[in-house]
Amino acid sequence: MLKKLLVISCLLIPCFNFSQDSVGVEKKEAEKKLEWNGYIKNLETFVFNKSFKENTYSVLFHNRLNLKWKPSDKLTAVAELRNRLIWGSEVRSVTSYASLLRNSNEWLNLQRAWINTRSFVMHTNVERLYVNYYTTKWNVRVGRQRINWGVTTTWNPNDIFNTYNFLDFDYEERPGADGAKLQYLFNSFSNIEAAYTYTGNNNGSVAALRYSLNKWGYDMQIITGWYRDYSTIGAGWAGSINNVGFKGEMQYFILPKDTASIANISTQMDYMFKNGWYVNVGFLIAGHGLNKPVNNWNEINLKFSPEHPMPTKWNVIITTSKQFTPLFSATFSTVYAPGTNLLILFPMLQYNIATNLDIDLIWQSFFSDVQDTFQAISHQAYVRIKWSF
Repeated sequence: MLKKLLVISCLLIPCFNFSQDSVGVEKKEAEKKLEWNGYIKNLETFVFNKSFKENTYSVLFHNRLNLKWKPSDKLTAVAELRNRLIWGSEVRSVTSYASLLRNSNEWLNLQRAWINTRSFVMHTNVERLYVNYYTTKWNVRVGRQRINWGVTTTWNPNDIFNTYNFLDFDYEERPGADGAKLQYLFNSFSNIEAAYTYTGNNNGSVAALRYSLNKWGYDMQIITGWYRDYSTIGAGWAGSINNVGFKGEMQYFILPKDTASIANISTQMDYMFKNGWYVNVGFLIAGHGLNKPVNNWNEINLKFSPEHPMPTKWNVIITTSKQFTPLFSATFSTVYAPGTNLLILFPMLQYNIATNLDIDLIWQSFFSDVQDTFQAISHQAYVRIKWSF
């Protein structure tokens, strides 16, 4: 029991002890080469049914520890751990809950469920573990990493290695994958990058090339490669029209002859007003998404993947935000899919209590046409406190 308590303590609280020496030189060198930071969060979740007559309650106590070691100017080693304590209705209502916490893009099993009961789970996963070597022209990274080729904010068809779920607001680091990345810089405006990830599953590998350049005032990229069972090609851009930001991505998956291929296209425009209001409007066409009302809400799967970035075909998101004071800001997002009449309301309030201490209030409401009736599906309220160190 004592051994388990010591393990838990070191997982949730950073444990470092640099050895002492007479002149302190070795200690200073170690501190110079080793950087670390992280945070501790507490997220409380309240889930209500459509009429607010029933609710469930869950708690996530979340710690992240980020380590970076730089033995030389050209070499960096990174390790990042994600530790979670989860209890409440969410754990009790899902069979084998701990098994769902693993990222399916990861090949090596670097996770551990220290405690796994019907109502309480303590889980650790090594989310980043890579070595990065870089020179003036070359950049090589090997290990567990995030390969982010997305351009737009919400939906990223170009992000074929590790898709991000915009509804998962509590995962700002976003998922990673096991693989390697090689980049060569032609100049300050263009480069070519090759990346490969492996999941260990049959037909689970992703290999692709990306060429990036700047033309006509736009940052552009062209992508081609192999995604799991089929080849893929895509492109993205980022620039502006006058003072309005304009970004976009498109990705085409070439499926076998007896299956319709998939084309996903997203665009985004954003603008910052002089009074501090920020507006972002995004559009997504998901090639294989639903385009008609459903009979059962479970037909709408909100687990996203590169070939299925949304369960619905036509999608629009409007986000507005403003920092009212240096300590207080607010964001409101509305997602609408006209084919299925899916509506998601997503407001968030953020307040800085003290240095490195924040509290957030988040709400998510889901509505949809089900059996030809537009109705509320569920509502979720979140209270999050985060301390960064």
